[in-house]
Amino acid sequence: MTTAPALTDQPEAEISHEHGSRTITALEGAWAAIRAQHPEVPHVLMITGTGQSARSITWGHFGERRWTVETETGTVQGRTHELFAGGELLSLGGLRTMQTLLHEAAHALAHVREIQDTSNGNRYHNRKFAALAEELGLARSEKPKPIHGWNDCTITDITAQRYAAVISELDAARLPYVHHPLAAVLGQGTRPTTGGDDEGTGQGGTTGGDDGQGQQPGGDDAPKQPKKAPTRFLVICDCVECDEDGQPKIGKDGQPKPGRAVQVSRKSWEFGGADGGMMCGRCNQPFRKANPDA
Repeated sequence: MTTAPALTDQPEAEISHEHGSRTITALEGAWAAIRAQHPEVPHVLMITGTGQSARSITWGHFGERRWTVETETGTVQGRTHELFAGGELLSLGGLRTMQTLLHEAAHALAHVREIQDTSNGNRYHNRKFAALAEELGLARSEKPKPIHGWNDCTITDITAQRYAAVISELDAARLPYVHHPLAAVLGQGTRPTTGGDDEGTGQGGTTGGDDGQGQQPGGDDAPKQPKKAPTRFLVICDCVECDEDGQPKIGKDGQPKPGRAVQVSRKSWEFGGADGGMMCGRCNQPFRKANPDA
């Protein structure tokens, strides 16, 4: 696998057919496969586009009753739901795309059953959401996150096998996608189908450490394990954080505060070469280590 070229280095493609309708058709087919397994999941109006914001990437979103549907005579027939799949998500492949669609299907199912599955501005995913996600074929994380709760649900092997044909079709379609240099890093969350995770994210196995009571497993006589070298570090670009007047904010070191500071794994950084191979789509400059010695 080769590193994707920077956004500014990518050539303009000649459009020989309707890529937009092809993308929507593929996503609608995947949603239809979910409904075939879970008929209670409602119909949706599928849309796509960039999910980028100043601080994150939105992979998917379920919006209740957002679209008005009219008859041929102009009479309002009713309202239907929206299902957004981010263009950056499509760059991660069929398995990761299916995981997000199942996640959003859990939200859709919560709406149908009138279950309050989120709070705090829809950011915190509660236990009811986790139960619905498991019903759809996802596995919940061991512990909730402080802000987002049980939103980090991953597709299981059994579920991946159930939708194997759909996942293969999504991969084979080679759908257009929205390029983002950090999509592969921020999009982590698909549990590997084989092996474990060596990036220190806590997925695919345990990393040792405390047993929850401030002691190493095995008691006081157990040999102390040496601390591992950090597997993640901060990278920054040329973006600068500004105040309301558009003036750069100055940090304690007397330098302008970075507008973007992102944690990446050593494995992901080295995959892009000695300089990381990551470009910022906002300032069009490469990311660099915040601490050159990291």
